[in-house]
Amino acid sequence: MPAIRSILSTLLVAALCLLQGCAFAVGAAAGGAAGYMLKEKGYSVQSPVTHEHR
Repeated sequence: MPAIRSILSTLLVAALCLLQGCAFAVGAAAGGAAGYMLKEKGYSVQSPVTHEHR
């Protein structure tokens, strides 16, 4: 039993580490998509955010 518990604990820690990397990738993708959508609507993504009148 102790061997199975240690294996399951190791797998749990490994899964949590992998999910942290996925969360970073999802956040980067969401930021890129938001920037693309703002650019289509005439906004310029810079500091400060401005809107170009067409």
